[in-house]
Amino acid sequence: MHAFREHSSDKSYAMRAPPPAIGTRLADLLTPSLLVSLPVLERNEAACRSYLRGTGVALRPHAKAHKSSGLAEWLLDRGGSEITGLCAQTVSEATVMVEKGGCKNLLLTNEVVSSAQIRRLATLAADNPDATIGVLVDSPDNVLALSDAMASVRGGSLSAFVEIDCGQDRCGVKPASPAALAVAQAVVEAPGLEFGGLHVYHGGIQHVRETEDRRAAVASGPASAAKATVSQFRAAGIEVPVVTGAGTGTFKMEVEAGEHNEVQPGSYLFMDGDYSSNQEGTSAFAQSLFVHTTVISADEAGGKRVVDAGTKAVDLLCGAPRLATVDDEAAPLDPELLQAVSCHNGGDEHGVLRGVPAGQLPLGSTVQLAPSHCDPTVNLHDYLIGVRGGVVECCWPIDARGPN
Repeated sequence: MHAFREHSSDKSYAMRAPPPAIGTRLADLLTPSLLVSLPVLERNEAACRSYLRGTGVALRPHAKAHKSSGLAEWLLDRGGSEITGLCAQTVSEATVMVEKGGCKNLLLTNEVVSSAQIRRLATLAADNPDATIGVLVDSPDNVLALSDAMASVRGGSLSAFVEIDCGQDRCGVKPASPAALAVAQAVVEAPGLEFGGLHVYHGGIQHVRETEDRRAAVASGPASAAKATVSQFRAAGIEVPVVTGAGTGTFKMEVEAGEHNEVQPGSYLFMDGDYSSNQEGTSAFAQSLFVHTTVISADEAGGKRVVDAGTKAVDLLCGAPRLATVDDEAAPLDPELLQAVSCHNGGDEHGVLRGVPAGQLPLGSTVQLAPSHCDPTVNLHDYLIGVRGGVVECCWPIDARGPN
């Protein structure tokens, strides 16, 4: 095993490509790279707060969509008191959002069970006593382990939310069950922990296509589960201060259902191909996230173009991306071209565009792709490059990327 060593000064070994300079034009960016249209991002962000204003339901955006402390700071600054805090999905994300993103109220929407991760979470809470840090639990044993960890760091506390399985068959205890009550009672009795409330979220119904089918899924799933469990806890003398959950596809319906008093959309900032397939419910939000790519091979006769964005640059979990444009004013594309071209998997480093009319998208030209799923696509990149009018205006490191 070789230790890391510095290379001599006459050679250059770049670990990462440097961030682009502010003012760089789209045509001069390295590709593939991840772009966000700042005008659309701003409209999406404002639209979500506008919808929730006056409803009595708090907004806690989920950082697993962007994984960037810089964007977290931007979001918290814009949202002010209308954003109560952020969600994260891993201890690493939580750490970045609290220590670099300035988040003072962070909910980790997952169970943390391994001793190493529990120590990391307890240390984060102890090192940031001015921040409220929450975590999900669905086992009395896990509650005890978290409590013991908080005792060992001698300072701070964790806010524990009982996770309810409202139909996704993933983590969580059954609604209004003896198991649910047992976990809540364990939290109430555990030193170093505070009972934060219930986490009632169903990720699978975010993409139910028909509006009424999605509304029915909310009613029979999260709304029903929350109502029954709150009633059970109150009967046992446990008040539930927060019922949190809901994503971009269902948060409006869950507000209407009246059982949640906090929602956690994340994808609304960026949107993607999968959400655009929903009938409605996300129509207030537009695509702001794009993968910027270069045509590296052109078959004029066959209508084929190969670009340098493969599966290492754009995730295909929910299908192929679509040809798009990040800025209609600065880099317009013919609407008929956008409709005619289909995108296909070309492997790790290549994407294939088919149906390109002759004379369009010549060798060396740059185009944008709208990903089918924003979260894993973001996780593939080092920077989120904010553009306006075809020019780089800001650059946020994606410093919470990776599985942990």
